[in-house]
Amino acid sequence: MKKLLICILLTLTVHPVFQAEAVKKPEVGYGYDAPLRIKKVILPEVPKSWRLETKNFENSILLAYFDSNDKLILTISEENRRLMVPVAGSEQAEINNTTYIYHPWISRQRGWVLCWIKGDVYFEMNSFALNVDEMITIAETITKQIKE
Repeated sequence: MKKLLICILLTLTVHPVFQAEAVKKPEVGYGYDAPLRIKKVILPEVPKSWRLETKNFENSILLAYFDSNDKLILTISEENRRLMVPVAGSEQAEINNTTYIYHPWISRQRGWVLCWIKGDVYFEMNSFALNVDEMITIAETITKQIKE
């Protein structure tokens, strides 16, 4: 439970880096403040040795993966679709008709933040353990599951 709390706090500290634009009245149901429309968790393909903990919130689902030593490997937040606003120093990659925006984690520890949108879902992945290429490879296993 302590590790899940750490993951949640980690996600919440990164989350403000990407700001969504205000939701206009006709688009009610989109945006961070809308009730979550995702019906079920979309799981990536990861090594079987990784342990998963999930936490459902009113407007998002958080996946946290740990290695066999209970060290956090990555977190993935799944939310209603919203706009992505890149931060300074971010880069992007277009792979299989999906744009992935990524930037280094700004702290004393090396890490990455990766964001993308597919269908009606906004995804944000954070990791201190993986590099961008590894994160995109995992992200692609999620993206392939979503039909637009």
